[in-house]
Amino acid sequence: MTVTAPAKQINVSRDAFLSTAAKAIKTTDVVLDVGCGIRPMNYFRPKLHFMVEPWKEYADILAYRYRNDKSVMIFRQGALEALQSLGDKSVDSIFLLDVIEHITKEIGLAVVAECERVAREQIVIFTPLGFMPQHMEDGQKDGWGLSGASVQEHLSGWTPDDFGSEWTHYICPDFHQHDFKSDTLQDAFGAFFAIRDFDHKPAETAAPAPELQEALPTELEAGQLRGEVAALTANATNLKIALNGLLNSRSVKTIRAIRSIGNK
Repeated sequence: MTVTAPAKQINVSRDAFLSTAAKAIKTTDVVLDVGCGIRPMNYFRPKLHFMVEPWKEYADILAYRYRNDKSVMIFRQGALEALQSLGDKSVDSIFLLDVIEHITKEIGLAVVAECERVAREQIVIFTPLGFMPQHMEDGQKDGWGLSGASVQEHLSGWTPDDFGSEWTHYICPDFHQHDFKSDTLQDAFGAFFAIRDFDHKPAETAAPAPELQEALPTELEAGQLRGEVAALTANATNLKIALNGLLNSRSVKTIRAIRSIGNK
């Protein structure tokens, strides 16, 4: 009989909750930021930041805000669609911050499984502790005063038990004290971070992969120029050697001797 080890759970006070979880977040080069809305993760600045956001208004705001940032790429896709389009172990970190509660439990579990397939180094999920009701009326504005209310409905609730033993959970039982409209909740609601780290190892291949990338025209031209310079350098060296040989030849020495006698 196989016994599964329990997941690691760390209970944290509200004042220390965010800072404690932040210390567990790795700084990596390539980040997939799923369902980021208009507030992408800002724990660090990756070299390449993929922002996945299905709602057009949010995606348009991101596109405008990061229009001059070549490290940012924005995709108008759902969470599962975006993850399924990526190869195994193809990004360093995956973030789902205030996202998974907005999709059904069935799809959410599939999203978590895809995250575990795609991430090389770490997955960071932040969500309410259990089901936190959040109902949006037709025509209602979202918490940013925008039109995305229809994607802000809470459709599922999550607890550490929904994740495997490989995950570490940072839990605050009274984190949410206001709703999305900033109204005070009658009873505070908990939240938690679910974080999974991976010991990334490059995938092994059965045989060395061939070089498939063709040289750019500028690279070909530079290579040709380097060849011409090398040939000219070789010719110059050969001429120098020939000249030195000529200057030291018997005939030249005889001529020099005759000119020396004539000058006397």
